[in-house]
Amino acid sequence: MTESLRVALITHYPQDPTRIVGGIQAVSFRIVEELRKISGLEIHVIHCHSDVLVSRTVAQGNVTLHFLAQTRRRLIPNMATKIGPIAALLRSLAPDVVHAHEHNLALAAIRAGYAPIWTIHGVLAAERTQYRGLFNRLNFALAQYYDRRALGQVRSVTTVSRYVVEAYRGRAAVETWRVIENPAPSACFELPRRPVAGRVLMPAAVIPLKDPLTLVAAAGQARGQIPGLEVHIAGPLADAGYVTEVRAEIGRLGLAGCVRLMGNLDVAALGREYSEAAVVALPSRQEVTPMAVVEAMAAGVPVVASAVGGVPYVVADGVTGRTVPPADPTTLAGALIELLTRPDAARRMGQAAQAVAQMRFRPEVIAEQYLALYQEQLR
Repeated sequence: MTESLRVALITHYPQDPTRIVGGIQAVSFRIVEELRKISGLEIHVIHCHSDVLVSRTVAQGNVTLHFLAQTRRRLIPNMATKIGPIAALLRSLAPDVVHAHEHNLALAAIRAGYAPIWTIHGVLAAERTQYRGLFNRLNFALAQYYDRRALGQVRSVTTVSRYVVEAYRGRAAVETWRVIENPAPSACFELPRRPVAGRVLMPAAVIPLKDPLTLVAAAGQARGQIPGLEVHIAGPLADAGYVTEVRAEIGRLGLAGCVRLMGNLDVAALGREYSEAAVVALPSRQEVTPMAVVEAMAAGVPVVASAVGGVPYVVADGVTGRTVPPADPTTLAGALIELLTRPDAARRMGQAAQAVAQMRFRPEVIAEQYLALYQEQLR
């Protein structure tokens, strides 16, 4: 039971909960699923995006989902055009607290007359170098403009990693920095462990930022020592040009029977992949608190991940998994060989990872931290 409280959560939210795309969607959905259990709490979720074809409102008990449509063909970026409609909706809803999960969404709350909570999920300056093309360069330039504006105006900020605090400290008008980590789905903690010998799972989009090419190269080096090696790359295939590069490298190395691009899986299929993975690999060039690592740890799977950004705050090298340098297929191959040929050590690391996840990534733990922040903001 809590005092009567109306919260507006402006974020990226899945229209289909069985197919969650991106870390912010995953975080937001899991937080809402926990908050909806609290009596006296009224949640309004606002998702304004071009993936919404027709605006609609969906009432689900004490949670109301507001899906606002945006055009796919536009002259002015949707990052800018969504600010006005969101501000207008906030004025009509009159929430007690507004929680925004992006810079421009925080500015929409300010336009509506609110002092929002803003959760920072990434470090734009570090991410922008990993995306190619004119569109992405322009998109990041606009995002950094909104980021600077929000940093100058928002006083209540949370981040998902101490790494973000270090990157932004001194650049913001923030009175208090709070770290509230990303939640794992409750179902991950209940998944049975049925590891398939030699099975490596990379649960991530096939994009340069995640660097599956390094994993493909590592698989080419490890295959001789792991005869039954299988690499499953499970994530969206949206960057067609890069996907073509990855497929070409798989073919060049003769790994067509070893490495599979599985596309974006639904929640149930991804759960089966975690159950059967002997190791989860994430060779990214930049990360904060990657959901792939959080979910793998909750499922009790040892992780081999690049020691970039916030990853060292999550994976304890040699304890809950292994961290390796980015863009280094030889070291990555060595770490994979180590865990795949030593199943007892891999099992101990997976168990240690799950114990850490129980303390840090349980969704009810994360939701309670946000609820305490909302109540503090109201006072």
